[in-house]
Amino acid sequence: MPRRKKTAEQPQEEAKTQTQKTQKKKPTKKEKYVDPNELLDEYLDEIINSLGLAYLNLDREEYKELIKEPFANAVGLVKTKPKAKTIISRLQTNRDPLMEFIVMKLLRIKEVSKLTDEQLEFVVYNIKTAIKDLAPILYEELSKRNKNDLIDYLRANWTRFGINSPIECPRCKFNAIMPDFSCYVCKYVISMKQVKEQIHVIELLTEYAKTDKEGFREILSTGYFYYSWNGVSPPSKMPKNDPLVFEIVLTKDEKEKLKNFYSVDNNPPHQ
Repeated sequence: MPRRKKTAEQPQEEAKTQTQKTQKKKPTKKEKYVDPNELLDEYLDEIINSLGLAYLNLDREEYKELIKEPFANAVGLVKTKPKAKTIISRLQTNRDPLMEFIVMKLLRIKEVSKLTDEQLEFVVYNIKTAIKDLAPILYEELSKRNKNDLIDYLRANWTRFGINSPIECPRCKFNAIMPDFSCYVCKYVISMKQVKEQIHVIELLTEYAKTDKEGFREILSTGYFYYSWNGVSPPSKMPKNDPLVFEIVLTKDEKEKLKNFYSVDNNPPHQ
């Protein structure tokens, strides 16, 4: 069979195809973004001073470890190098969460017992939601160092951010007694008698009887009640969704005192 002769257009088409293949093989230029780690090394001193962290007296690598993640977030994915003041402004926007993040990073690279007084102070002043986990070890260390002013500050933050109990611990003075009668912070175990003295059980129940006669009768009949931030609850009305509820059991003498104030079968007398 005779070969077909090339037409005049075929060489042009082949050349065009070859050119297109060559063009496809050309590598695309990779976009280059700012490396936050390199930038951190350059801006580190300025960042540390602006955030007020210089007094922690850490070495450069420790400072980098503390702030590398929030610094990278503040830099973002950019091709143009941002100015230090721009990054600092972004970091300062969420200062409280940033400081608590730095606290947690600091406690990962240093044990509490190894912290300097300045570093320990920084931790206490900047801890918030994490106080639930850290209050026991911080209280223990502060007690060893006789840092009563910092214990007071930790106690105030516990009331705001911790597991704030209606019962105060007689040892550490934190509102941290749990329903099992142990202190979450210092591990002291309070007695039933101490709890009753703290809540003034007789006065508490006589006042309660004025507002809920039936509930008071139930408490005298069963010999116990529940106590929480909402006050007194008889057994049939135990708070269901409150994790800080205390079962208070009355002694025979206490029940007799309460009966002397109020008769179970009659209304409380008028004062």
